[in-house]
This record gives sequence, C-alpha cells and structure tokens, in this order.
Amino acid sequence: MSGGPGESRGLRKGPLVVAAAALLVVALAVGGVSAYRASRQPSSPPDGPWPLTGTFLVHLCGPPSPYDEQVSDETPTMEDICPWGAATAAQRREIERVLASHAETRAYRRLTPAQALAIARQDRRVGEMLDESLVSRAVYGGVLAPGDWRRVIGEVQRVPGVFHVESYRDDFWWGKADVAVLLCRADCEAGPADRQAVYDRLRALPAVDEIYFEDAEHAAAVMRHRHWWERPDFFPADRTPEAFHVRFAGTWDLAQVRQALADLPGVEKVVRHAHP
Repeated sequence: MSGGPGESRGLRKGPLVVAAAALLVVALAVGGVSAYRASRQPSSPPDGPWPLTGTFLVHLCGPPSPYDEQVSDETPTMEDICPWGAATAAQRREIERVLASHAETRAYRRLTPAQALAIARQDRRVGEMLDESLVSRAVYGGVLAPGDWRRVIGEVQRVPGVFHVESYRDDFWWGKADVAVLLCRADCEAGPADRQAVYDRLRALPAVDEIYFEDAEHAAAVMRHRHWWERPDFFPADRTPEAFHVRFAGTWDLAQVRQALADLPGVEKVVRHAHP
C-alpha cells in the first residue's frame, strides 16, 4: 500500500512532463526555422503552376506610328495590311463582334493608352522603349481565357481594320514573387554578378519571406512560355539572364530594394512582378 501514493504522484507528473517537453520542442522548432530562414541559400523555382491565361492587344489600322519602326523587316507594313487606310466604324463593330464571339477574347474591353502600354511592356525585348504614343492604335484588349489562342487570334487578325494582334501568357512569377532582380551575363558591361553578395543584400531587407534563384535555363523557359507564339530558339538560355525573385511577407518598397543593390556590380535591373 505504501507504494500506491508514490505511484499516483508519479502518474500525475507524467502529463506535465510531456506538456513541458512538447513546449520545448515547439520553441526549438520555431527558433530553428527562424535561424534556417535567416541563413539558408535561395530556393529553386517552384514547379508551377504555369499559367494558362494571358492578355492581348488589338492594334487597329490607322495613321503611321513610331512603333512601326520597331517592327522587323520581315513583318508586313501598314500599307501591306491596311491598304484602305484607318479602321472604319463598321470595321470596328465587326472586330467587336468577332472578339465577343469567342470565349477566349470575350472579356475584351476598350483600353486607355496607359492600359495598352502596360500590356505591351510585357515584351521585355522592346518594352522599355515604348510609351503611350507608340501604342495609340491598340484600342481593344484584355484578358485571354484558356483555349485555342492560335485559331482565335488568327481569326481576329484577318478582320479588315486590324493591323496587328499581340498576346502574352501570364508570367510564371506572378503570384509567386514580388520583385525580380535580373543579373548580368558574362558579357554585361558591369561584369558578372557576385550572386552571393546580391543574395546577402536581399536577405538583409526587411519583410523578406522567400528568395528564389532562377538559372538561365528556367528563365528562358519562362520567356518562351510568355511569348508563346514565337519559335523557342528566339529565347536561348545562353542569352537569358539569371535572376533572383523575392517574395515579401509584409510591406515593402521597390525603391528601397533598388537602393539596397545600387552599388553591387552585375545587377542589370530590378523590376516589380505585377499583372498589367
């Protein structure tokens, strides 16, 4: 009988010991995760998803534009496609009818020059050279729903009054990161980037939640996905910059990110990931 009370006290201590141990494990886990986040190397890009939606612009026939000079010699000119001149009111109504008849383009709208410019600037090859005056003929556009884009856009392109239709798949990084830091290649004027120095500077920024490193192969795949209508060899990996992609957990400022990297060699550009 004398052992009974002692055993009873031991049993009562058991749950307390287990609870204390559990709290210790949780505390160590939280601290370990914080330390890991602060010291780890950048993550690889996520496997997906790869977006199936996109955006498009319909450029109408109209007066000559400085944008025409950006078009390659192999591309038909305004005179070739629009021998009748500027799009008429009747042609615009037919363009609107065709856009509304397809599920892929049904969400079209009339665009302001600023909205058209935001879509056109998704083409990183010429985007920075564009301004609102250069896309003044891009009257219609909007969201492209999943579907047979090649067939639908080809049909829109053939409607009289249409000069050109451009389209882009949504960027792989939208919704996954907030900022892209594009790094110079070996032939860059600033020289190759010290990737570790750039990463350390990014990690020191406030509210950083995740940093991904994207090699040239993945970056080229992203460009091919966005420019879905182009031949894949238009975007070779050996001419595509590597990049860091940063996701923030709280408030952040693009100017602060650019300032933090301003004195580091090899940083080509810092851009915001944002849907137009």
